[in-house]
Amino acid sequence: MSTPTTTRVNRAGPAQTHTQTAGAALARLVRGRVMAALGSVFNFLALNLAVLIVSLPVVTVPLAFVAVTIALDRWRTDGEDRVVREFFAALRSLPPLPTTVLAGAPLVVAGIGAEEVHYFAHGGEPVDWVCLGFGSAAVVLAVTALGYVLLLAARHPTVPASEIWALSVRLAVGNLLATGPLFVVEVLGATLLALLDPPLLMIGLPLALLCVMRLTARFGLHRAGLDGGAPLGAEHT
Repeated sequence: MSTPTTTRVNRAGPAQTHTQTAGAALARLVRGRVMAALGSVFNFLALNLAVLIVSLPVVTVPLAFVAVTIALDRWRTDGEDRVVREFFAALRSLPPLPTTVLAGAPLVVAGIGAEEVHYFAHGGEPVDWVCLGFGSAAVVLAVTALGYVLLLAARHPTVPASEIWALSVRLAVGNLLATGPLFVVEVLGATLLALLDPPLLMIGLPLALLCVMRLTARFGLHRAGLDGGAPLGAEHT
């Protein structure tokens, strides 16, 4: 009479072992994914802090922006998880003055345009409205071009600044309706969040802004057939 019971136990043994093995494999997979996610979060916060520290003198902001774009590009393409080391390596490899001029020019233009918009925002005389329009156009064009300048400077560090500026302006104008509003919303949104809650700067807001601007610039390059790190055709060695 015990034979059926013994048979059921024998049949249940391999099935139970298989279930336990599958459960252990799933647990290892989940644990690996969680550890990878925690590592990515740590790298993100550490890189954001490094960017903030390097940007403290203000004049180094353009250099920091280009270096962090290089680090983010290597993080995506090469799977390099030591992004902070890559960031400082990029800082050491970039020529300080040319890089500052290259990425700083659209920042200066955007700042001047924003100040003009603020000054003439009250309207009034027709000339005020004209100046307001020019200032708004300068801000949109400069912010849009900045995204392309950062990505192109990171991918093609040996291309002269004049060529990167020219291509960035062409991309900004050609993709004005596609990427222009995206860049403006990204920058205005990050600025508003920073003003409303300054501690957000410490927990990733600057790096998040650069990440979304990089994605938007990649979208614009893709529309122009220049994505994938393809050479510009005029790059110098």
